[in-house]
Amino acid sequence: MSVHNAQRNRETIRRYWSELDAASAEKLPEIVKTCTHKDIEWHGPQPFNDIRGVDGLIEKLWMPLRQSFPDLRRRYDVLLAGSFRDQHWVSATGYFEGKFENEWLGIAATGDNTLIRYGEIVALEQGKIVKSYFLLDLIDVMQQGGFHLGWDAPAIEGLRPAVKYGSGILNSIQDPAETRLTLRLVESMLFGLVRKDQPMSLYWDEGMFWNSPSGVGTARSLQEFLERVHSEFLRGISGAWGGSHNVRYAEGRFAVSSGWPSLVAVHDGFFLGQEPTGRTLRWRIMDFWERKDDLLISNWVHIDMIDVFMQMGIDVFERYRDYRQEKRL
Repeated sequence: MSVHNAQRNRETIRRYWSELDAASAEKLPEIVKTCTHKDIEWHGPQPFNDIRGVDGLIEKLWMPLRQSFPDLRRRYDVLLAGSFRDQHWVSATGYFEGKFENEWLGIAATGDNTLIRYGEIVALEQGKIVKSYFLLDLIDVMQQGGFHLGWDAPAIEGLRPAVKYGSGILNSIQDPAETRLTLRLVESMLFGLVRKDQPMSLYWDEGMFWNSPSGVGTARSLQEFLERVHSEFLRGISGAWGGSHNVRYAEGRFAVSSGWPSLVAVHDGFFLGQEPTGRTLRWRIMDFWERKDDLLISNWVHIDMIDVFMQMGIDVFERYRDYRQEKRL
């Protein structure tokens, strides 16, 4: 795909998201249909999972979300466009923000301003979204209302660091040499970690941050990541750490990838507060990276943690219902 097509797709998505923010509940379906193919293939977190078709997407995602957060607005820290396997993509990570006025997905409304951390990757054809990978940090939404999983995450929860250098919202055509350098570094890091035979310092700046959803948390340096996050994964899951990417590309200093699943591993050790189950866990993951010079400096990671816990035998929504009953929310 030419850089001019990437720029056009990015502008299409930015305009669409801006119109969604401004749309009334009555106009919302019309706006969604202007930029979404009628047979869209949409992949999301529990409890949404897969949705086929724009009408189902409006009914199951957009209308309930807008009814619960009438003033909902989308913010993004990183926005980039590119191509992978003959498809043209636009990707963003950030948060939705709005006043939580009505119950959503069984989560009690707080009446307070609420942040919903998200990652979204969309494929476009002829100006319409034909495929989407979409993750939300629903556990964090629950925790903003007072809920707690019952055990501590290995890293800091609730912290979402911003882009470290300049802006991650790419509004102009990027230097192709910078794009190639970023993609080579990310792919070298990914394949090296799968083999588990490469030191992290080959790829990561000492002052890096690794930002992940509730249940895992955020590490604020390479040392903290190795001690609090990476060690947790090495201790708790094993096997080949297989998986694949449905999307992986870079633009300028930023890169993105996602797989459904992008990690497959056996839960054979104490992990995220849970005793080993021996089950094979399949992880829906989305990563956004920022590079500075020859090292990665930032990583925003989106994981369907409710689905991961469900595979370990923990129903987070059931725990939340028990919490609501106890608190009479």
